[in-house]
Amino acid sequence: SLGCKECRAEYIKSLKDYFKQNIHLMCPTCNERLERNPLRILDCKSDICKEIASKSPDILSFICEPCSEHFDILKEQLDDAGIKYIINPRIVRGQDYYSRTVFEFVHEGAGAQGTVCGGGRYDRLVEYLGSDPCPGIGFGMGLERVLLIMEAEGIEIPVPEGPEIFIAHIGENSQKIAANLVFELQKRGIYALYDINRRGLKAQLKFADKISSKRYLVIGDLELKSGKATIRDMKTKEETTIDLNAGSIIAIL
Repeated sequence: SLGCKECRAEYIKSLKDYFKQNIHLMCPTCNERLERNPLRILDCKSDICKEIASKSPDILSFICEPCSEHFDILKEQLDDAGIKYIINPRIVRGQDYYSRTVFEFVHEGAGAQGTVCGGGRYDRLVEYLGSDPCPGIGFGMGLERVLLIMEAEGIEIPVPEGPEIFIAHIGENSQKIAANLVFELQKRGIYALYDINRRGLKAQLKFADKISSKRYLVIGDLELKSGKATIRDMKTKEETTIDLNAGSIIAIL
């Protein structure tokens, strides 16, 4: 996490104070970066600069409570999804409009650079363009590198199809249940999706239709209380009531 505008300001001040003590040892480029964009020093490829940067202050010691809670939720969702990750407090992105989450995907077989994809939240990008702040996320990826890795791993490019099931949810408590069900189905090789934007039910079902989902299931307070839910086939309109767990969903699919 890079934190927000407010808590990152304290971190950058601490970073400047640290690098000023070592600036005489650092490369000319980092000497220029110190005042203009000290975060970029953390990304320098010079051996001496990398050594100095490795002992620099840690951003995670500076992030505010809301940013810390946001980071904890992100890690919890990655854990729920079974996605392995390494927390690197010195990942930086080159633009000031990044906020909170930044990330990189690294493949050991991708050569010296390793990183095949990198990005983060762009919450301040729209503000930079003259409008009100708006949450967003984006990434850059070396498509040719990804294709070479897929070829080396023997992975064929799949033909896009709609998900086997879309799980809609109503209410805050149901979102986590929907997410965990989707993660469990994905672990078993089933293409399943859920809504991460907390939209209304009508908007969720419209989205399910737009992405050509074969079935949908709705989780609300009634389903959570009874432990049962209904799967509806988008094509035949046939409905089947099941126990609210991944095994029952798989049995229908």
